[in-house]
Amino acid sequence: MALRTILLVGLLALLGGCDTTRHWAYDQGMAFEKWRAGLDDRRVETEDGLNWHVLTSDGDRDAPVVVLIHGFGADARNWVHFANEVEGDYYLVVPDLPGHGQTTPRTTDMDYDISTQAERLFTLLDTLDVDRFHVAGNSMGGAIAIEMARRQPDRLLSLGLVDSAGLTLQTAEFLNFLEQSEGNPLIPHSAEQFHTTLDWASERSVGIPDFAITLMGEEKAANADVAEKVWRDINLDPAMRLMGRGVLPEIKTPTLILWGREDRLLSLDNVKRFQQELPNSRAVVLDGVGHVPMAEAPEESAAAFRGFWNDVQP
Repeated sequence: MALRTILLVGLLALLGGCDTTRHWAYDQGMAFEKWRAGLDDRRVETEDGLNWHVLTSDGDRDAPVVVLIHGFGADARNWVHFANEVEGDYYLVVPDLPGHGQTTPRTTDMDYDISTQAERLFTLLDTLDVDRFHVAGNSMGGAIAIEMARRQPDRLLSLGLVDSAGLTLQTAEFLNFLEQSEGNPLIPHSAEQFHTTLDWASERSVGIPDFAITLMGEEKAANADVAEKVWRDINLDPAMRLMGRGVLPEIKTPTLILWGREDRLLSLDNVKRFQQELPNSRAVVLDGVGHVPMAEAPEESAAAFRGFWNDVQP
């Protein structure tokens, strides 16, 4: 799972002690990981004025399409190791959501509620001529995937919920922290704070060396104002609090619920509740894994999804 190439060039960068070299090392290592996963960087302009950054498979477009949606404060890179495990069998579409990553514009003037993001994704998929597809979303991305299943169910082959929001039953630990702290650990305002973000999000290593985490932290900190706006928008959205509202039982799409047992953000109680409310669902819980199983345990996560997708092929 480790970014072996990043570790190698990162060692050279650290020995050189040059920020420019460190950036080069990280960029080259990530480029290699995307190449190894069969992913190409693309820019896609849509009619709603967005310029998307999307990772797409460079392989057979006739293969089943899988759309992978990252969580709050993250971007498409969270899925690269997972993509490497399923490379060649599926055509992957992995976007940076508006407000995240390299998709532009990225401003505090936009709306980032769940339904708006779902409609934006449908517009992107229409532009890419993607009709039917599997979709899997992590955290906030799971809530968006649920909304997609509600709005255009005939287009979805399956739904994947990876430590997903939607019910959004947060752990007591996380709720207590938010109540007692002036800041949100998921919104770093400095490069150093991103190390804390990862401590909350992951139980296992996500295979990124410290120097690269710091570089990513610089990116996240520069986007903190937008992240604060996204956080406000999603937490005011009823789509993040679906329990008992009669919404989920109407979703008939085959659903896989994948969860890390050590998730410090969204409680394991979500799994049972999702299974109770989603009539056509199954669950897999991974031991020793936190909030981002696809990055922490890509082999196990991919194996769970591969078996699930094989069962629901049209």
